[in-house]
Amino acid sequence: MTWFRRCPRRCPRPRSPLASRVSAASLPATSARAFTLIELLVVIAIVAILVAILLPAVQYAREAARQSQCRNNLRQIGIALHSYHETHSLFPPSSTSDVEQGGWITNPLSRHLHSWSLLILPQIDQGALYSRLDSQVSSLHPNNLPVTETQIPVYRCASYTGARVSANGNYTRFSPKLAISNYVSMGSTNSGVIYGGNTGLFVPDGVMFPLSSTKAGDVTDGLSNTMLVVETREQQHAVWADGGVMAVVAMRYDDANSPSYAGPELALNYHPYFKYDNPDVEWGPSSQHAGGAFHLFGDGGVRFVSDSTAVSVYVAMATKAGNEQLSAGDLP
Repeated sequence: MTWFRRCPRRCPRPRSPLASRVSAASLPATSARAFTLIELLVVIAIVAILVAILLPAVQYAREAARQSQCRNNLRQIGIALHSYHETHSLFPPSSTSDVEQGGWITNPLSRHLHSWSLLILPQIDQGALYSRLDSQVSSLHPNNLPVTETQIPVYRCASYTGARVSANGNYTRFSPKLAISNYVSMGSTNSGVIYGGNTGLFVPDGVMFPLSSTKAGDVTDGLSNTMLVVETREQQHAVWADGGVMAVVAMRYDDANSPSYAGPELALNYHPYFKYDNPDVEWGPSSQHAGGAFHLFGDGGVRFVSDSTAVSVYVAMATKAGNEQLSAGDLP
C-alpha cells in the first residue's frame, strides 16, 4: 500500500521568494504629488498670519516680565530706604554735597559727592561692596573705583537697552567704566527750587535732594501721595555713585524762565530734560516702557505714572508738604 498519491497531472512548481521580490520590484513606483504654486502661497500666507498674531503676544509677555522686574527693583529700593530711615532716623540725601557739585565741576575729587545709591548699599544686600568704600574721599576718587565701577542689578531696569557705563568726558577722565543707574530720586518740583538751597530763593520741596535730612514725619502730604524715586533712561549723567546726578525734578528745565527755570511741560519722558552747557542731561524722569515710568512712593508702593498726567498732579506728588488737594481719581 502506498502512503501517498502521485499527482495525476504535472504539478506546478512553487515560485521562489526571490522571484516574488524581483517581480514586486519590477512594478512601476507611484510618485507623490508635489505642492502647486497656489498651495505653497496659501501655506506661506497662513504662516505669516500666525506670526503676525503671535509675535505681538510674545513681545507683550516679555515686556510684562521686564516691567515686573522693574517694579521689584523699586520695591527693594523702597524697603532699603525705609531700613536706612530706621537706622539713621531720616531718608538719605540724594548727595552728601550741595546741589552745584557733581562730576561736571573742574575738580570733583575735592567734593564728597556720595549718592543715596551708595548710602543704601548695606540695605540692598551689598554690605561687602559697601565695606570697600572709602567714605573719607569723593565717590569719584580712585580709591572708590572698585565700588563705583560695579554694575548693581537692582539699579538696572530690565527694559532699558542703553549704555551700562557713562561715556561722558566728565566721568571718563576718572574711569571709562563708571556704572550708571536707571533709578534717581525725585528731588523737587523744578530746578529753581532744588537750587534754592544755594540761592536762598526757595526751599527744596522734595524728600531726597542734595544735603537733605528729611524724616518720614516731615512728609505731611502723606507718604502714599509722595514720590521718592523714579526711573530714568539717561545714559551719560546717571553715574549711580555721583550724588550730583542722582536727583531729578518734576518739570523740564527752561533757562529763560527765571527764577523757577521750569518749562510748562512735565519732565516725565520729556527730551531734552536739562539743556545746559555742562551738564547737558538728555533725560530726567523717564523710561523705555511705553507711555510713562514706574515711580516709588513713600509708603513703599510702586505705581506706573503716565507721561500724560496733569502737570498739577505730577508736581503735587513731587512735594512732601505742599498741602495740595488731590482726589483719589488724580492718583495713579
